[in-house]
Amino acid sequence: MSASNNFITRPVLSTVCSLLIVIVGLIAIPILPIENLPDIAPPTVKVQATYVGADAEAVEQGVTSVLEQQINGVENMDFITSNSSSDGVSSISVSFESGTDGNINQVNVQNRVSLAEPQLPEEVRKSGVTVNKASNSILLVYNFVNEDPSKTEYSVETISGYLDKNLTDNVKRVKGVGDVTYFGNRKIAFRLWLDPEKLTANNLSATDVVNQLRSQNRLVPAGKIGGAPAPEGQEYTFTVQLQGRLTSTQEFENIILRTTDAGGLVRLKDVGRVELGGEIYGIDAMDLKGTPSVGIAIYQLSGSNAIEVSNGVKDVLDEFEKTLPVGLGVQKIYDTTDFINQSIKGVTNSLRDAVILVVLILFLFLQNWKATLVPAIAIPVALIGTFALVLAFGFSLNQLTLFGLVLATGLVVDDAITVVEDTSAKKAEGMTSVQAAMETMDELFGAVIATSLVKMAVFLPVLFFPGATGTIYKQFAATILFSIGISTFNALTFSPMLSALLLSKETKELSRNQYATAGVVLGFIYGLLSAGNGAAAAIVPMVAGGVIGFIASKITGMPLRLPFAAGGAAVGVVTTGVIFTNPIPVVLFTAIGLVGGYFVPVIFTNFNRFYSGFEKRYASILDAVMKARPIVMAALAAGILLTGFAFTRIPGGFVPIEDQGYAIGFVQAPDGVSNEKTLAINRQVAEVLRTEEDVASAALFSGASLDGNAPNKGLFFIGMKHWDERPGKDHTVGAVVKRLNAKLYGAVDGGRVFVVEPPSIPGYGTGGGFEFQLLDQSSGVYSLNDFFGTAQQIMQAGNANPVLNRVYSLFSPQAPQYKIDVDREQMASLGVDFGSAMSAFSVNFGGAYVNDTFQEGKVRRVYVQADEVSRATPQRLSAIYVPNIEGEQVPLSEFFTVKQTVGPSVIPHFNLYRSIKIEGTPKEGNSSGQAIGAMKQIFSAGSYQGLGFDWTGISREEVKAGSLAVVIFALGILAVFLVLSAQYESYSDPIIILLTVPTALLGALVFLGGAGQVLNIYAQVGLVM
Repeated sequence: MSASNNFITRPVLSTVCSLLIVIVGLIAIPILPIENLPDIAPPTVKVQATYVGADAEAVEQGVTSVLEQQINGVENMDFITSNSSSDGVSSISVSFESGTDGNINQVNVQNRVSLAEPQLPEEVRKSGVTVNKASNSILLVYNFVNEDPSKTEYSVETISGYLDKNLTDNVKRVKGVGDVTYFGNRKIAFRLWLDPEKLTANNLSATDVVNQLRSQNRLVPAGKIGGAPAPEGQEYTFTVQLQGRLTSTQEFENIILRTTDAGGLVRLKDVGRVELGGEIYGIDAMDLKGTPSVGIAIYQLSGSNAIEVSNGVKDVLDEFEKTLPVGLGVQKIYDTTDFINQSIKGVTNSLRDAVILVVLILFLFLQNWKATLVPAIAIPVALIGTFALVLAFGFSLNQLTLFGLVLATGLVVDDAITVVEDTSAKKAEGMTSVQAAMETMDELFGAVIATSLVKMAVFLPVLFFPGATGTIYKQFAATILFSIGISTFNALTFSPMLSALLLSKETKELSRNQYATAGVVLGFIYGLLSAGNGAAAAIVPMVAGGVIGFIASKITGMPLRLPFAAGGAAVGVVTTGVIFTNPIPVVLFTAIGLVGGYFVPVIFTNFNRFYSGFEKRYASILDAVMKARPIVMAALAAGILLTGFAFTRIPGGFVPIEDQGYAIGFVQAPDGVSNEKTLAINRQVAEVLRTEEDVASAALFSGASLDGNAPNKGLFFIGMKHWDERPGKDHTVGAVVKRLNAKLYGAVDGGRVFVVEPPSIPGYGTGGGFEFQLLDQSSGVYSLNDFFGTAQQIMQAGNANPVLNRVYSLFSPQAPQYKIDVDREQMASLGVDFGSAMSAFSVNFGGAYVNDTFQEGKVRRVYVQADEVSRATPQRLSAIYVPNIEGEQVPLSEFFTVKQTVGPSVIPHFNLYRSIKIEGTPKEGNSSGQAIGAMKQIFSAGSYQGLGFDWTGISREEVKAGSLAVVIFALGILAVFLVLSAQYESYSDPIIILLTVPTALLGALVFLGGAGQVLNIYAQVGLVM
């Protein structure tokens, strides 16, 4: 007697068990985090420091290398990259192994940074070194813009100040927001612009101003009057407030710098001006119309629900928009949750269609609507229950888990079909339905468990694979394992009970009219689900109305139950007020349901005739095959060889690029051009973007880049119209990118502009192609020019390769620069202190961060720098003076010699080596795996001494994965072999069964190659199935 007998004789217990599974699953669905893909990108910690006024090489030597050498080798580190920029910023990214704790990683890096801080320049220590967990996924991008510049005038500083005061903190408090980044933002700071000539006339230097600011703008604790210990009889204690910090431009202007010999006072306003400006200059933003703007990017925190975070941010923005001054507007550039919703919608539609298709096939073969209900009910129980386990194991609701459910739909019905078929057969032999169910489970209990173990064994090895590839496989495998496990429990408990219950009486054959009525109802419901636009909302009241109509007919004793039910359903639909903006699917599928239902008996008759003939033909073919065993064995051997050959011929890939609803563009102006010139190029780009009908919005930034900022670089995000507004292959993001690149080529004066699709996995690089890191491992043998020359050779070979397309690098060592030689002997003879001279030059040309103050509830930084005119040309050096030991003013030009030279605006590193990132994409018809192979061949053919290469972005994971698919197949087959061996108590019988696997794989590979597809992650999962 099997354990299932207890459930067969206790239908309430069986029903309760299944209901509990469904209820827990339904509870889990709204709680599950929703995202497009799980957090696949490795945990990353970013370290950033600012060396105000320093060039790229000074930042590299004085900041980046110092920090890198301490951070290198931190626990669980995978690789480390950095950018040292000519704007004085050192940005270091430390990538860790997947699956490590981001909080622990941050603490470990912070500890290493603390060890390095004493070696950093004082200016860097004073401005601070930040260590933060990097948020890999940009969730939302918005633009804030003056909507009508002719009527209202909002400067970028005004917009920045308004956002800083009224928006930033509110957005950061939204649950699930990881970070908020601004582009073109002028975060408010006090800017003290000095006139060097006035300084000299008043016998002052820029260093004197800095020293006075540090002395006079300070927060001073003043103590208490009458505080303890106090004299006996002290009755009151008073807290004293001492104004030390300056909080307005007027107060800064009135700082006393010195007293003249005549007793007069020299104030700051006598040698310069003070204004509320920006902390950082050099990045300007504009919208699609070319209007100056401020862009904001909002990052999602790992593990949060993207939909909830997006809705929370939008709620904040809705409230914020109500308070906006007239003329200040908000533009949505792109929202990744739009793509998430679109993707989830597509996969759920596939899941819906898969369930319907499986049920229809079951009905076609079983030809008994009661028998069909048994496996049909098993599907939702298993699939809905899976959501509870997905939540319990820390997964999210994403494309991978939903795709796993789609694949599992055909697997979860196998056991239920076996149970109901065997029960039907035994009942036909004269048993009662309960006896038949018990007899069936006595025979099949062990077999059901064994077959389930075999199906689960294929996916078990996948759960233990590390890295991003393992994360992707794990999402599929775990989802399928969960659903198979639940369906097995269901097949041992609920399915036999339901078989005994439904098959207790003879099933009366339905008439054509009844089949037609059922077809109309089901077709109508499917039409509502397909129509969208809220039409599916009519399903619940329709069902409720039908039930009420049926009950009403029964209560009144009227025999017209079906018309009453139909009438009630119609009233339920009408009362919802749903107006179908897309009635075609409803009408179409209702008609199909009507025709299909009416002709069900005819379909059954013809299908049975065909199946009977097919069985006879199969028997004769099998008989012939059995007589030709040598030929069959030879064919099998050939099939195995062909399968191996097919694996080598199908191009490999990782995760395919999808239409995510936005694109990213880059601008590379000639070396040495100003931000203003790059801004003009962006205006030309905006004109081109406006000609593309599928572009809805854009935010363009000059002076910014994802690989280090520079005046000659630009970056722009393009938001596309909704997918429903651009149907067809010619309107996908890929097609739009191709058209835009063709339009931009030659249409922009004085710059190189191109557009790319975003990476398929957030957090992996800047575009959808490969990222090849060329490394200088020569220990200084290569100069930057020589190193770049080699990179150019590789790029030329890449662009000539038939597999590769648009191979490029944004790196350049040729930015025009000035080098200043210092005559130390002349300086000494003039009595000038070296440190004073260096400080005067640095403050005037590079600027100096002095200290902080507090205004309008915000901490404001204070900067000192020479005004714009005084820094415009090298000749202005003669206007800057420094006092010697006798108090005389000496111009810097007396001992500074200016020479023209060239150098990099950004110096990148990879694993402490200087590096040049080379990017590109495979040509149409080629895969990412082929592109990676082509780059390897190009490098190997060059025999570059002292150079190496590595990979970043999605390419790194693809290279890491390597032959992982083969390993997964092998382990899966091994697991199945071991389970089958244990089941049959034989090592030879499983081999006979597994000999069919190569033939099955060959069929899949032939269709894959015939369709022009690549062997990517999704295809590999399909092969595992």
